[in-house]
Amino acid sequence: MTDIDENSLQLNNAQDIAILMHREAHFGGEFSIMLDYYSKEGKGVNPEFDLKRIEELAFLETQMKQNLAPLLLTGGDAERIYEIRQVYKKLKDLYETKSSKNENKKLIADLILSEDENPESEIKAIVEKKGEIIPELLAILKNEEYYDPLYPGYGQAPSLIAKCLGLIGDKRAIISIFEMIGYGDFFNDEILLESLKAIGDPAKNFLLKVLRGKPYNEDNERAAIALMAFKHDDEVANTALSILNDQEVLKDLSLSTYLILLCEGLQSDNSRQAFKDLYENPNTPIFLKNDMKAVITNWN
Repeated sequence: MTDIDENSLQLNNAQDIAILMHREAHFGGEFSIMLDYYSKEGKGVNPEFDLKRIEELAFLETQMKQNLAPLLLTGGDAERIYEIRQVYKKLKDLYETKSSKNENKKLIADLILSEDENPESEIKAIVEKKGEIIPELLAILKNEEYYDPLYPGYGQAPSLIAKCLGLIGDKRAIISIFEMIGYGDFFNDEILLESLKAIGDPAKNFLLKVLRGKPYNEDNERAAIALMAFKHDDEVANTALSILNDQEVLKDLSLSTYLILLCEGLQSDNSRQAFKDLYENPNTPIFLKNDMKAVITNWN
């Protein structure tokens, strides 16, 4: 352990609280377990935490002979930790019952609780269940709590779930995933896009149908966002270009911007020239031209 600077033995900064919350959630409130885990660089290591600071807090707790958690954490923090520990308990309790009704839930618990960076065997077991496990997978993907690093899975469960959905390739998952795009700050759209890309053509075709739909609304924008997963696809790019030629669309800054980004995938000289013509068109709003110019520059 590094030497402890006496000036560092002060509490109440935000990182100290975050470290203690992390310790309480995942390591049973024990610094010894947490430090051992961090020394082995487990998958749940938080890169924002300074290992030296964890050591200092552990040393301070030993010197004070008092648990730091009650000193720093609020009542709300304590309630949060209790809730998280209950989720851990429910996941582990699944292994205590032999009911076939819980088989799918056990497989998902295996995935969430796995300490492997790439839990191939757990993913394989889930994918083999195919369509029957889709509802349980979507329930996790829709649960905002699992995006929190304090929750079981260290915030990585949704990414793994999305990978499973993509590998299963069940069309039923497409609409549910689509509806979640842009749903809230806790959803990482990149994870959802990865899943749609893995599903492949069925997802792409669904999104193109939505993108072409009229009247234009938030679903068109959501489809344009989702199609970023296929932005190098020529059909996607040409569809985006076709819609951009609608003057009504050009008035919508957000939708137009995503369509412009999709046009980066244009392959033919004719299509690219049509895009350049739109860029030069005096009727094209000036606020779109910077993004259009960036796309043209990237082609070069």
